[in-house]
Amino acid sequence: MKTKLSVVRIQRDKSYRRANALMPLTCALLLMLFATPASTTAQSFATYPAGDDLTPSMGQFQIVLDPKWVKIFDAIMPNTPFGSSTVTRRKGMRLYKKGGTLTSPTLYDPQTRIGRSDSFVVGSPLEHAGALAGKEPGRTYVRESQLVVHPTWPGPASGSHEIHTFLKSMHMVDSLTTHFGFSVKAGMEAPTRPVSAGQVEGGAGSDFPANSFFNVYVVVDIPGGGALPSIQLVNVDPLLVQQTNIAVFPPHVVYQHENSTAVPVYFNTNTIIHDPISGDDISVPRGTLFGQLVLAGHGISFESVEVEAFQVEFENEGATGTMPLTVDPITKIVIEDFAPDYNAAPRSLSNGHFASGGSFVFTLEHLTPNSTNYLQVSSNISSGNWQTIAMIIPPTTSFTFVDPDAMNNPKRYYRLSLLP
Repeated sequence: MKTKLSVVRIQRDKSYRRANALMPLTCALLLMLFATPASTTAQSFATYPAGDDLTPSMGQFQIVLDPKWVKIFDAIMPNTPFGSSTVTRRKGMRLYKKGGTLTSPTLYDPQTRIGRSDSFVVGSPLEHAGALAGKEPGRTYVRESQLVVHPTWPGPASGSHEIHTFLKSMHMVDSLTTHFGFSVKAGMEAPTRPVSAGQVEGGAGSDFPANSFFNVYVVVDIPGGGALPSIQLVNVDPLLVQQTNIAVFPPHVVYQHENSTAVPVYFNTNTIIHDPISGDDISVPRGTLFGQLVLAGHGISFESVEVEAFQVEFENEGATGTMPLTVDPITKIVIEDFAPDYNAAPRSLSNGHFASGGSFVFTLEHLTPNSTNYLQVSSNISSGNWQTIAMIIPPTTSFTFVDPDAMNNPKRYYRLSLLP
């Protein structure tokens, strides 16, 4: 990748001191990533600098209800406006199948956003320190620690390139199909859920075709009707979706659910469900198990005219096998609400000034808390000779540094590095 350079220079002569008394010192961070420069050929990730892909998308999911709810929903669903509806055209999959299988309509979002970072070499410190992905507004740092579930394919070869990605915003609804009010949200549309982080892995010879996967956290809304109340669901364990034939950004592919087992989904709000069998009202606390997500597909770059084509892909995926149910899933959990930082900014240096004793003081900002950073200095930026003067592990996103040696150096450049 190309390293973006900006420097802090301190010139210790009298004229500079006079100028500095009249105007603020302009400072910036020099962040060295020590990554192998990416090729600029058509088969290279370097063709796609950090930014957003804005594209239409479609999705569909299937949930097997927890046994606790099967008889109740078998009684409720036939008396809702949508209980007997079909949700695919070719095979006529039903929205609700007696025995506890709920299949959503095909959902559509005309403006799904996917954030991408610049590419970097496998093994780069950016994997763990975080690569800034997306464009303003709505950038975030994507780190290896956020990729909880990985595909089973082999990891990328040494020397190949990666891009960190995230599902920046998605709000799919059944506006092209049933118009009942089903929806799935993720990213900035689901602000209390974790970042839906992902990764694109280039090949050994060329970056494309590439492998891609995401760990997705969603908010699912099931509309009410008849005796059925409105229900909102979330997953706590990430949903792994993946695809192995990425040729361009954004691709025209269907990402498929590839967790080793089904992903439990839980009520996200306190809910009252009327049991038509007993006549009782059941109070359902937030964090109660609703069921398990056994099938999910997300079609990227699928236009509004491609509903049937997407449904064929979804049906084919279901025919080849849904995810096996998790044995003894946790039935009650405490759902943690998150506040992801979607206003992230590049690491920078600000507020540079000379203290009364001659020390140079500045603040490093937008750092990753508890990450290891190396502050380095040089008297000649073109020489490539840099000396580490401090290892900084900030407890927060900013750190103020005082350099008493600045008074003894007529010229001084600073940079922050992820490597010593």
